[in-house]
Amino acid sequence: MATLWTGGTIYTMERAGETVEAVLEKDGQIVAVGSADSLLPQATTVRDLQGNVMYPGFVDSHLHIIGYGEKLMHIDVSNVTSKEELLHIIRDRMQGTSAEQWVVAIGMNETGYTEPIFPTLSELDALGEAHLIIKRSCHHLILANSKALAFAGITNDTPSPEGGIIDKKNGQLTGVLKDTALYLIVNHMPYYTPEYIEEALQKSVASLQSYGLVGGHSEDLSYFGPPSQPINAYRKIVDAQKSFKVHLLQHHTVFEEVAKLNEQSTPYVQFGAMKIFVDGAFGGRTAALREPYCDDPNNYGILVHSTSQLEQYVQLARHYGQTVAVHAIGDLAIDIILDVFAAFPPREGQFDRLIHCSLVDDVILEKLAALPIAVDMQPQFVQGEYLAELVKLGEKRAQGLHPLKSLLDRGLIVAGGSDAPIEVPNPLYGIYAAVTRRNFGESHDGFGPQEKISRFDAVRLYTVGSAEIIAQEHTRGKIKEGYSADFTVFEDDIFEVDIEKVPHIHVAYTVVDGRIVYENTKNRCEA
Repeated sequence: MATLWTGGTIYTMERAGETVEAVLEKDGQIVAVGSADSLLPQATTVRDLQGNVMYPGFVDSHLHIIGYGEKLMHIDVSNVTSKEELLHIIRDRMQGTSAEQWVVAIGMNETGYTEPIFPTLSELDALGEAHLIIKRSCHHLILANSKALAFAGITNDTPSPEGGIIDKKNGQLTGVLKDTALYLIVNHMPYYTPEYIEEALQKSVASLQSYGLVGGHSEDLSYFGPPSQPINAYRKIVDAQKSFKVHLLQHHTVFEEVAKLNEQSTPYVQFGAMKIFVDGAFGGRTAALREPYCDDPNNYGILVHSTSQLEQYVQLARHYGQTVAVHAIGDLAIDIILDVFAAFPPREGQFDRLIHCSLVDDVILEKLAALPIAVDMQPQFVQGEYLAELVKLGEKRAQGLHPLKSLLDRGLIVAGGSDAPIEVPNPLYGIYAAVTRRNFGESHDGFGPQEKISRFDAVRLYTVGSAEIIAQEHTRGKIKEGYSADFTVFEDDIFEVDIEKVPHIHVAYTVVDGRIVYENTKNRCEA
């Protein structure tokens, strides 16, 4: 059956402003684009867009799909504005929860509090008898009560693991765990059953589709028991439903284990690069810096691995013919991993992936441009914590915070994502942030306005860029003959409406391989 999509504005994303009148789709592929009259004779059915606006299917290039589902299942505290409100919300949940159970809150961001301080361990313990963890919005820091610390065997005498910090004050635990230290708890939580993982994945995919996303690049395989557990969930839900396209990064700790499983990629579940964390994040002052934090002059952040360890991991990936995707936020972390990539390059035609790339200067930008590297950016990072980062880094370094235009100007492949559950995985939020570099509703010129990009380039991050970064630019990311029939359809035109309205545009429907997988009921696509 050949379906003709017409009756609205259709952006190809080949060139700025380029539109076509109609798209002919058959068996999940675009077979032709052009005028409705010329394509109508080949169609067996017609779908009227009813004046809505079609784009290539939007893809979130970096998020944690199962982790985002967890946020939908637990306590979302991302909008809490004070320590007292945080404690009140958690106390209400803890009441009536048995001592054997776990209470999880996700999204705490103390920088938005009137007094930006964490609850003390004694305050956490006073909330109830259950195990409690609170994940900071960056997910590089958690708070744990004494019950959760004891579960992991963490005492006042426990040393910090390599690449992490068990925070102590006067030799006493504070309940704060940073970077690899938090894995002592979160990677071993007893409720990570197949049923739990499947529920989180199901909720996540449904939510992502409602934002107009047809796919996402995720990293989940080291956090939910053995990697076979999340892989089985992806097979059972994503592969079976054929309504979402997932590209899975493989954490270095499970990379060889996954290789031995001999899992085969499908159009809906694909296996990609080795994932390595090089440093932490600005929120907990664990992003690795060349110069110390301005508000903590003895602190340069954390390198999760030594240079020799990074070299070993990269060489392991090369042994399997695989590329590498690295989390690198601070300028020192970026500089170190770029030197490793230069020493151990990928195969001809391949490129590695730098995720976040949050703090750069001209030297780093030139290094990036000289290497086979694509960059995975999260435009929303410039919003919530920029002013706090300014305090930590100072005005001079802040000129290199969260670049976008500088990367594009140097010809780099750049893709856009949310890092959900850290940010809301609404691509319109990311587009707004990339264009304005300010928080919603503000009227200033933006945080680091020299890095603002055009609306076309911002939409390109989630379409062409997300395809290029996984070497699928010849089959995905554009509305063009021979490409997948993945479409995101909005009620309004991102390129034409007032920029302040962009975050509020409604999704009309989401289409994967020519099939509507999400539909706003008030915008039914008539056949």
